[in-house]
Amino acid sequence: MIRGRGVALLGVLVGLALSGCSAGEKKNYTVPQELCGAKVTPGLTSALLPAGDKLRVEPSQSGGPSPRQFCDVLVDGNIELKVEGGWQPSGTTAQQAASKALTFETRSTEGGRFALSDDKAFTVVDCANAEHKAGRFSFEVAISHPDGDIGEKTQRFLAAFSESYAKKLPCRN
Repeated sequence: MIRGRGVALLGVLVGLALSGCSAGEKKNYTVPQELCGAKVTPGLTSALLPAGDKLRVEPSQSGGPSPRQFCDVLVDGNIELKVEGGWQPSGTTAQQAASKALTFETRSTEGGRFALSDDKAFTVVDCANAEHKAGRFSFEVAISHPDGDIGEKTQRFLAAFSESYAKKLPCRN
């Protein structure tokens, strides 16, 4: 008799634990239309972010002869998505940008336009800029807590982000 009650109690506890998990899996924040200076459909960004209550976006940049652009997307105070951009020499490929960022074992997609790993994606856009001695600008997106294979989702986000952000870069045609 006691054994039967113990099993029943265990079942109730497991049920409560599982229902507690599903209650916290809601995105109670709004993803902005513009993220880090680029217009991106909120659904593309949301697909890469976890559940939570508060979203905050923190753009920044480094100085020096080859400045880099950074943007962190935080959910409930934790960095969940990072975007980084930097000037590159003419001819730099997405694979080369990944290697420079010390990301190896990437797979190339769309004829080399993107380089994807388990938690990152890279692409480059043409952007001649004499001040930075560059012919291209690279983009890196890193996901802190990837849920399964996020390659396709990350690539869709990066395609939209890089296209929008490239419009504001100081490129010489």
